[in-house]
Amino acid sequence: MEKLISLLDRATTAGTLQHFLLGDALTNLREAGAVNFTINIANLDKDVSVVAPQRIAGPWDTIGAVVSVWTDTVDRHPAYLNTLAAIGCEVHGYLVTESVPQPCDTTWPEGERRPGVTQFTAHGKPANVADADFYRNWAAHTELSFQLHPDRWSYVRNAVTRPLTEHAPPYRALVLEHFRSLQDFTDEDRYFGDPAIVQQMYEELPGFCDFNTMATGPMSEYRFT
Repeated sequence: MEKLISLLDRATTAGTLQHFLLGDALTNLREAGAVNFTINIANLDKDVSVVAPQRIAGPWDTIGAVVSVWTDTVDRHPAYLNTLAAIGCEVHGYLVTESVPQPCDTTWPEGERRPGVTQFTAHGKPANVADADFYRNWAAHTELSFQLHPDRWSYVRNAVTRPLTEHAPPYRALVLEHFRSLQDFTDEDRYFGDPAIVQQMYEELPGFCDFNTMATGPMSEYRFT
């Protein structure tokens, strides 16, 4: 099995995009052979920007939704991308490898909104960092992140193998971090742990994160098998 992630822009409203992705798009993706869907909608900006504007950074206004699917072959990706593009959004696709450093039990019903907030982050690799160093530094940050975000619920890390569309942003990392409540995400004292760990994080970020390409912000999440 292979995992594909598609990023949709904001050519339509979040409500319209949600209705499409949870309806016709989901049906058509299933018919085309995709399974195990995670659909994220960027519809929490107003809730977050009022109390924690620092949680939104980079070209976040270019990302309207993130759709993750599994398929038996990446060769089917044109059908998936065409299905998603039917809403009129620009779609960028990526083949990724998934790691789940912090799993969680799915206790909410399939198709219902996941409780809390999903923080989606995308970024490239700094040009002056070799591939081997990028992966090593990212793995080290993953271990640090458990102390950085002690109240985080779960963490899914996707390393981009290759883009599937022309002119796709040069992302190498597509990350989903989950928090049980809006307050866990927006309250600085609940989002971050020890200030010394926060300082260490800022010192280590240049070893794997290209700030010029990074986009991060809050999303609602839905899962389907």
